[in-house]
Amino acid sequence: MWKFLCLLSVVNLVFGNEKSFINIGGFVCPREDKALGKCLRDALNAYIPQLATGLPEYGIPPCEPLVVPTLAIQQSAGPISITSSFSDVTVRGPSRMRVKHLEVDSKNHSLIATLHIPELKTKGDYSLKGQLLMLPIEGNGKFSAKYGDIDATVTIVLGRTPKENAADALACKSLDVKFHIKKAVMELNNLFGGDDDLGKAMNKFLNENWEPLLEELQTPMEEALRDFLKPLADHAFGTMDADDILLIK
Repeated sequence: MWKFLCLLSVVNLVFGNEKSFINIGGFVCPREDKALGKCLRDALNAYIPQLATGLPEYGIPPCEPLVVPTLAIQQSAGPISITSSFSDVTVRGPSRMRVKHLEVDSKNHSLIATLHIPELKTKGDYSLKGQLLMLPIEGNGKFSAKYGDIDATVTIVLGRTPKENAADALACKSLDVKFHIKKAVMELNNLFGGDDDLGKAMNKFLNENWEPLLEELQTPMEEALRDFLKPLADHAFGTMDADDILLIK
């Protein structure tokens, strides 16, 4: 899920000039929606395992661990009222991701990818204060979390960026992320000023009640992820010729 930026880089590998086909890093894909979607899926799944160490021949840096410099969430709805921030977050596991389906909709100028990630491991620094399911919580320090069996859908709407004396560049007009996590384990260190008993009790509570907590926090998390991925998509698509995708029949 957080690793879709790597997919965008792979899509940007090599687009050929043939009218009927697009050359994507050695995969010759027909320029027709359904066939292109299947070909892109196969191409991405061939390259994803290499993303951990990067693909220097295509200018793609190592994508694992992924690093999220900062992430802020403020949620006040129902049983959750919390302000939290996360920094220096590292994410491991995206190179095990697989694209299950990729749909190209040239009529609506969009790409829709459904992904599966077996496991993501994250760690970093956190600071939070508020109430979770009517219980007060506060702390700052190190955190770690492990998420398993993740399904995600990423929808990108494409457009054009005019270039002076050159072909229009492809643009990411909008990006939307939806995800579903089936398993989660987390630990927040230094809760309640380092009170061990309260900290252990709260971590136990979090791990026993992560599903309702995630339901409440999912929307702001998806919005934060969208805001993180959008500039990366802008950069990845901005070097591509818009006509290679937008003129597909």
